[in-house]
Formats: sequence, C-alpha cells, structure tokens
Amino acid sequence: MIRIQNLKYNYPSGEKVLAGIDLSVSSGEYMLVCGANGSGKSTLAYTFNGLIPHHFGGTLEGSVNVSGLDTAFHPPAELFSRAGLVLQNSDAQLFSATVEDELAFGLESLGMEPEEISARVRKAAAEFEIEHLLSSAPSRLSGGERKLVSIASVLDADPPLVVLDEPFANLDWIGSENLRRILRQVHRLGTTVVVVEHVLEDFPAEVSRCVVVDQGRIIVDGPPEEVKPMLRAARLIPCYPEPPAHAAGPPLLRVESLKAEKEGRVILRDVSFRIGQGENVALVGRNGCGKTTLVKHLNGLLKPSAGKVIYREHDVPGRGPSRMASLVGISFQNPNDQFFTSSVGEELLAGPRAVGVPRSGRFEEMVDLFQLKDFWDRSPYRLSEGEKKRVAICSILAMEPEMLVLDEPTAGQDGRFRESLAVSLNRLAQTGLTTLVVTHDLEFASAVASRWILLEDGVVALDGPAAEVRRRMRACRAYEGGQGGGGDDQA
Repeated sequence: MIRIQNLKYNYPSGEKVLAGIDLSVSSGEYMLVCGANGSGKSTLAYTFNGLIPHHFGGTLEGSVNVSGLDTAFHPPAELFSRAGLVLQNSDAQLFSATVEDELAFGLESLGMEPEEISARVRKAAAEFEIEHLLSSAPSRLSGGERKLVSIASVLDADPPLVVLDEPFANLDWIGSENLRRILRQVHRLGTTVVVVEHVLEDFPAEVSRCVVVDQGRIIVDGPPEEVKPMLRAARLIPCYPEPPAHAAGPPLLRVESLKAEKEGRVILRDVSFRIGQGENVALVGRNGCGKTTLVKHLNGLLKPSAGKVIYREHDVPGRGPSRMASLVGISFQNPNDQFFTSSVGEELLAGPRAVGVPRSGRFEEMVDLFQLKDFWDRSPYRLSEGEKKRVAICSILAMEPEMLVLDEPTAGQDGRFRESLAVSLNRLAQTGLTTLVVTHDLEFASAVASRWILLEDGVVALDGPAAEVRRRMRACRAYEGGQGGGGDDQA
C-alpha cells in the first residue's frame, strides 16, 4: 500500500523536517504515528497524498509510493481516489458553501452519478450525526463540527487508504467515541488506516502498529504494548499533578442571565455563574454547545443579546475589548485568529507593549517554558499547529492579565507539553491568577481545575466541584465514552 524509501524533505524556507524515513505499510493495517510537537509527523502525512511536494514545494529526496504510484509525479487530484487525507486544521480543507456541498464535492470529482452521490452524502451525514448541519455553511460551525465534516468528506469517497492528522483534536468525548467506531468499521471492511495523533492515553484496540517519529526520523516501530512504556518514559503520555486546592476569593467575574444569538439562532440562553478571584475553573461541554461564544463575551469581543457580564463590578460590554485586554486575557481555540505580526518574537512582545507591561524575567521564563526561543525570528504562520498554540498561549500570559482564559489549550499538544502546562497553571494559581480553561480534555481539566461548569444546549447544566460534576456526567448516558482530545466550538 505505502512504500517510503530514504525520504528527506526541506520546506522552501530551508527548514529540514524529514531526515531519512524508511517505512512500509501493508494493505489493511491500522497504524498510529506519534511523536512530540515538531517531530515531522504531519509533514510525513502530507507526503502520502502528494501535498508534499506539489502544494508546499520545497526539496524532496527519496521516494513515496502509494498504491503503485510515485507521489512525486502524481499530484493530490490524481491520488484522491487512492489516498484520502484529513488535515489537522479543518479550516484549510473546507471551502464549499454548505456541508452538503462539502460532502458531495469529492464524489463529484470522481465522476459519480447524482443518485450515488446523494445516497453517500446521506449515509455519511447519518454516520457522523451531522444531518442537521447539511444546509449550514462550514464557516458557521463549531470547531468540532467542522472536524466531523472534514473527516466525513474524505471517508464518503471510500478510498483504500485513509490518513487522518489529529482527527480527535477538535472532538468532544462522544464525537471521539463515534469516530473510533467509524474507523473500526472502515478498517474491518479492508481500508488501510493511518492516524497521526498526540493523544496517546488510549490506543484503539485495532491498532496493530505504532510508529514514533523524532526529529524527522523513525525511532521506534512496533506493537503498541511494546511502544507504550517508551512513550511514558519520554513523557509523551502525561503524568498530571493534583489540581490546586485553595479557596476562591471575592467574586471577580459575574455572568447574569446571559443570552446570545447568531443569525437568528439562540446559542446561549439564561447563562449565569460567578468566578472568584484566584479560582481555577474548567468549562466543559459538547461540540456546538456555546462554550466559545460564552468566552468571547468575557472580555467584550461579543455583546450579549440580553443579560450582563460584570468584571470587578464594571460592565464588560461598556468597557470594550481594548480596555479589557489587560484584565481578561483570552487565548483562542484557533491560534491563527490571534496572530498579526510577521515573527514569533514580535507576536510575543506586541501584547505586553500594548498594555504597558515591561519585558521582565517572568517573560523570559514563559518563553523558556513554551520552548519558543528557537522560533523567535520565524513566522508564526509557518509553525506546526501545536507550535502555533504554544505561541498563542504564551503571548497572552506575557500580558500578565488578572484572569486567564484558555480555549482548548491542549489541542495539538504532545503529552510532554500538556503535563508542563498543567504544572505551570497550578503554580500560577498559587500566585492568585484566576483561570478558566475551556476543554474537552477531561484528564487535563481534572489536573488544573477544582471546579467544573458543564454547558449543555446553551445553558449551565452542572456547576460544582470537579469530582462531583464528572461523577454526574458519567452517570448520564449521554456522556459515556470517556474523553475527547481537545478543540471546541465557534458556536
């Protein structure tokens, strides 16, 4: 199915990413490719369907042969029927006017009859539980919903090889379990499945082989049971600390009867809660339940349709986002939405300058913690998705806000960084920093937050001690299936 020989690759910038890869994948295998951030996993995946070198350019040596075709001489359009690739960033893959059009596009390019296209679209929508989204524009969906659409649009073409880059990263726990079921099903029907993934705590039972990439080379290739101890030793599977356990101070943020609408659709309805000074809270909930919309109200980026958002007894919408930036710092789910300079260094310094925070030893500590010194002069847009997320979070922390809001901070991050981030957030909690972490990663939430708020269908369904909320979620049939891997919603 796949045969790679002495593969070396440099991006047009000269950055050397792959340094001699030899790999063979047999038809019908279910393989996991893992490794630390920036190890070359995604770059390797891009060679499977010809995105590298045909789209990204650069210098490629060696060969990649997929189903008898050398990808150096066959662009992605010619390989589409043989190798389906789901990108880590769904926004780079979705371009049709509606979800239905998106699911149909690939099928149309294969020359299928309209009746067959319609049947496949309906089947894919039902399998991924996105029938209610068919008439919606992908740009209006939550991050998790967009991820489901991008995966469905590849799988409905039924290619013999499916390569998925971080497929669980934007899904809630139920969406993750459903995707595992679908991949298990297509694998049993003979499809070769290659999953590139950071979230390594739970290996799907069908995975027969795990390949570990480090600095552009394969360092381990074997059965999961043999590879997993090495991953733990390398901290690619995190060992989380206990959450902070100090009492909250007086109310810092109050949300009262908040209602939010978008294009006539009610996203939030009568949402109320308080967060005390120094408190560490996790906001959890399914894809599309309104978490990101809620977050954007906390520093005035969005104005409520009704209700109030009060920070230190001041009306947040009245102050506006520019005045709130030094008080409530928000790192968004999609880091590209946050960048506006041409280098990582400028990105990290821009925020502190804007709010009058001088460069200090704490700033240097943050840069070291997020391992960003080597990227100082590089464009943030040219980094891996995981590296972009680190830049985005660090740029907010550098502003030294009173309250830190992180929207899916573990999405695209390896276990080593997730563990370090949890430790750092808990240390910052001891200094009195108030944090609100929006996440589907329930293990991470357990490590950094003593209180959970569960948002469901635009309302607060549960609010209380983390252990109690999680126990009640497990008791509810709708929340069975474990954890998701990160990422959330625009809704």
